[in-house]
Amino acid sequence: MITSSIFKNKQILILGLGQTGLNLYKSLQMSGARVYVFDDNKGVLASLKKDKVSNIDLKKFNFNTLDYCIPSPGIPTKGKISHPIIKILKKKNIKILSELDMFQLYLNSKSDKHKNNIKVIAVTGTNGKSTVVSLINHTLKALEFKTSLVGNIGKSIFQSHKINKGFYIIEVSSYQLETTKIFKPNFSILTNLSNDHIKRHGTLKEYAKQKFKLFKSFSDNDYGIMSIDHKLTKNFVSHIKNNKSQKLITISSIDKKSNLYFDKNSIFKDNKLIYRSKNPYLFGLHNQENISNVLALLDLINLRNSISIKAINNFIGLPHRQEIIKSNKKIIIINDSKATNFESTLPALQNYKNIYWICGGIAKTKDISVVIPHLKNVRKVYIIGTTKNVFYDSFNEHIDTVYVKYLSKAISEALKDSKKNKNKVTILFSPAAASFDQYKNFETRGNSFKYHINNN
Repeated sequence: MITSSIFKNKQILILGLGQTGLNLYKSLQMSGARVYVFDDNKGVLASLKKDKVSNIDLKKFNFNTLDYCIPSPGIPTKGKISHPIIKILKKKNIKILSELDMFQLYLNSKSDKHKNNIKVIAVTGTNGKSTVVSLINHTLKALEFKTSLVGNIGKSIFQSHKINKGFYIIEVSSYQLETTKIFKPNFSILTNLSNDHIKRHGTLKEYAKQKFKLFKSFSDNDYGIMSIDHKLTKNFVSHIKNNKSQKLITISSIDKKSNLYFDKNSIFKDNKLIYRSKNPYLFGLHNQENISNVLALLDLINLRNSISIKAINNFIGLPHRQEIIKSNKKIIIINDSKATNFESTLPALQNYKNIYWICGGIAKTKDISVVIPHLKNVRKVYIIGTTKNVFYDSFNEHIDTVYVKYLSKAISEALKDSKKNKNKVTILFSPAAASFDQYKNFETRGNSFKYHINNN
């Protein structure tokens, strides 16, 4: 766990005691800070009763004594939907910082010697973040560097072990960036951009604005890597390149003049082939984009060599991301539960044939038009979850579609229907929606799919 004397005697309020908040609480307590907490979920506090953790009394607490507040990423901090305590803090001009900012304060307190030996890699974007950070971590470990993989991928930053020489690799969400002010990674990566979390941020432009924060505080020794396949990212790159002498590497599957250009099988740098797809766990255009981000980083740190390329080629994909559950001459069954929006399900629809597609959940937008052109490989659609109409009304016009509500029934019907097809078929579970109507998270949803497949 990360601790630091820089937090000693600081008065800090932690808003929300999820994994991030709870680990921050423990770290700051161990660092000698005076830590206060507030969580709307009484069940969370009940589970911490033995540790004598209790909410502040909102009527009696003197907010003016606080040095700063750290809200958990899931707590809204902007506009009308912001948490009531956030509104109080803003009126009193109390600093609201993110976990990323707290980590930066910790890094700033290190000696110059240690600062120079520690590099921070931050990865954000709509899709591919977890694969990119995991692939970076896997590759740097193969090169025998000390690493710590933290952030939105699972382990909170302050839960990490301390590194005095090596790399912190952080998966960063737009929620974390919403309150971020001073976080300054050495390498910033934006994998791609598409519609996501619009309910939280209001518009795609505002969502993108949060992502771009990583690239606005570059110094001479900082670098950025960004996909320019979206109008907003292309415009952003053009703007900062015209206004600052920043070292920004561009990646594209459209623009061959970008620093790295990729297609479904190959990656080119300055029009020269530098990588050809060999890893079956990383097939598909979306994974070529993921690998391009990793190769761009390796070039920046002068570590693209036979060892790092071998590491990329032996990387085994993450669970719930086009995860192969079963494969033989007649059928392939894919768990793609991580596909939580319409854009993130497109790679799977493009990669497979004779698809019996299980989808549904809480649709993040009502505009499903991006999916329609990719239905040519789909034989039938099975819709689960509570957002029936968004899916059914759109797909039923184009393809055989049924609403079954529950995943177990969708699986049994898809398996039964697929047996009638004489060609090799694909059972694809790629929800294109959030899971919270029926499951705790996409991992629980994916594990449920695997359980029912194995017991069907």
